[in-house]
Amino acid sequence: MSGPGDGIPDTILEQAADWLFRLHAEPGDPETRSGLDAWIAADPRHARAWAVAGLAWAGTGAIGPVVTAASTAVAVVPLRPRAARRRRWRVAGMALAAGIAALALLPSLQIRLAADHWTGAAELREIALSDGSRVVLAGDSAIDSRLDGARRTVSLLEGEAFFQVAHDRARPFVVSVPGATITVTGTAFDVDVTGRSVAVAVAEGSVSVAHAAGEERLTPGGSVTIDRGTGDVRRRAIDPADVAAWRGGRLVVADRPLASVIDTIRRNHSGAILVTGGSLDDRRVTGVYDLTDPARALRALVVPYGGTVRAVTPWLLVVSAP
Repeated sequence: MSGPGDGIPDTILEQAADWLFRLHAEPGDPETRSGLDAWIAADPRHARAWAVAGLAWAGTGAIGPVVTAASTAVAVVPLRPRAARRRRWRVAGMALAAGIAALALLPSLQIRLAADHWTGAAELREIALSDGSRVVLAGDSAIDSRLDGARRTVSLLEGEAFFQVAHDRARPFVVSVPGATITVTGTAFDVDVTGRSVAVAVAEGSVSVAHAAGEERLTPGGSVTIDRGTGDVRRRAIDPADVAAWRGGRLVVADRPLASVIDTIRRNHSGAILVTGGSLDDRRVTGVYDLTDPARALRALVVPYGGTVRAVTPWLLVVSAP
C-alpha cells in the first residue's frame, strides 16, 4: 500500500516540518513566507512534502485547515485567543509528530508483523527463549527466532538487542542481521542495527562476525562496526562493562557517526525526532549520553558542533544543523 509520503526522502519531510513550524511561529514575516515559496518551487518533491506536512497538521481536527497551498502561495489561519492558541498548538504539534512519524513507521509495522518479539519506543523488554538463552530488546526493536533443528537462529529485524546465550556446543547460536551473521556457542554480546551500520560488541566469551569483506573474531571488550553503505569495517576496544549500557539508561559511544547516534536516541523517545540539514551527518563522536532524557542527550550531542534542539512539544524534538 502506498502513502502520500512514498518516495520522498526523510530529509525533505523533515525540512517541510521545519518550514511549517517556522511559518506558524512567524506568520507575518515576509522573509519566512518568501523563503518557503522558494523552497516549494525548487523541487517537485518539496511541494509533495509540504502537502504531507499540511495533511498531518490539519488531520487533527483541533485547529482546522491551518495551512493551505495553491501553487507556491501559502495562507495561514491565525490561532487565537492566546490561551486557546497555546492549547491548540500543543495538540497540533503532537498530531504533526504522529502524522509524520507514521510515514516512517510503515516499514517498521511490516517488520513487526514478521517478528515474534518486539518493543515500542522507550521500552525495554527481557525475553526468555526456549533454549534457555535470554535477550534484552532495546526500544523500537524486533526479533524473529528459530530455535529448532541443528542450529539456533535469531534474526534481529531492527533495533538493538543484548544476547546472553545458553551454552550448547552441538547447536551454534546465530544472529542474522542485514549484511552480517554473528555465530556463538555460549556468550554475552550486543548487536545494534541502524539504517547506516551494524555494530557488535562482546561482554563475555567470543563471537565470529561474518560479513561481505571477511570475518572478525571478537573477545570480551572487542567491538566492530560495519558501514552498511560502504562496507567499511572499524574495530575498537571498549570496556566490557560498557557493552549494552543502554540497559541502565546510558549510551556509551566511541568514534561513531553522529547521525547513527541520533538513530539510537530515537528508540528512547516516545515521540518523533526530526533532523533538518545534513551538515552533522559526517561527524564522528565519542561520549556518554543520558537516554532517560532524550532532549538532553540530543543537546549534549549536537550543541558542540553548532546544532540546536527545539522541544516543540514533549512528543516532537527538532534538531537543526548549523
